[in-house]
Amino acid sequence: MGALQKYVIVVESSAPPHVVLGQNIGGGIVKELKEIEVELVSASKLAEKYDLCAATIRDKLSSINQGTQGKALYDPRRAHELLTAKSKRGRPRVN
Repeated sequence: MGALQKYVIVVESSAPPHVVLGQNIGGGIVKELKEIEVELVSASKLAEKYDLCAATIRDKLSSINQGTQGKALYDPRRAHELLTAKSKRGRPRVN
């Protein structure tokens, strides 16, 4: 029998995947789980992704800005939550 080899699987999602240590996936056993540190993104990158202008992004995400005075940087996870949140407007239905 040959030596065991390691394989890396990268998963990008808005929620963590349902994988547990010791689980058998594709003939291999899960030995370690790590979360990769999130890189901050600029307002222009978010504007491209969400089809909005950079000024709108800066206005909506001013509460989570982690950049300096000259450059606005945002956590992409928190930005996604704020930019895709639907707000209910108007009077609630009465049944």
